[in-house]
Amino acid sequence: MEENKTIEATVESIVTPVVEDDAEARIARLEEEKENYRKAYLKSESKRKESDDSESDDDRIQRIVDERLAQSNLARITKEQDEIISKALKENKELKLALANKPGVSVSTGIHSEGRKVTDTLITADQLAFFKAKGWDEKTIELYKKNLLKKV
Repeated sequence: MEENKTIEATVESIVTPVVEDDAEARIARLEEEKENYRKAYLKSESKRKESDDSESDDDRIQRIVDERLAQSNLARITKEQDEIISKALKENKELKLALANKPGVSVSTGIHSEGRKVTDTLITADQLAFFKAKGWDEKTIELYKKNLLKKV
């Protein structure tokens, strides 16, 4: 009887809808439910093996119904988990594609250039030092950069 109450409580908890937006939390919950059903099934199997053949027809029918219910719930949970995973993977692919197609945004995830601040790529630091040694002021250097851009 105690086992029936446990299964009924579990079935009631499954029947009541639970709204969760976090896919990972839902997957974890489903994994936990799956493990609980597996444990209940194994427990009932061990009790069945321990019991002798004096089991009544009603008890045997109830046990079979409970086993089938547990198996169907396991199948439903597994299917729901697979659907959640495939949906999350599809969303991930769509977001990556959208990010790749978005103009002006790099998909690169590396951090190799985040530490350095690039101020100018037209002339190097050596060239800048050379121009200053020749006596060029900032205005002349900017004019030189503009002329370089016109040639490119």
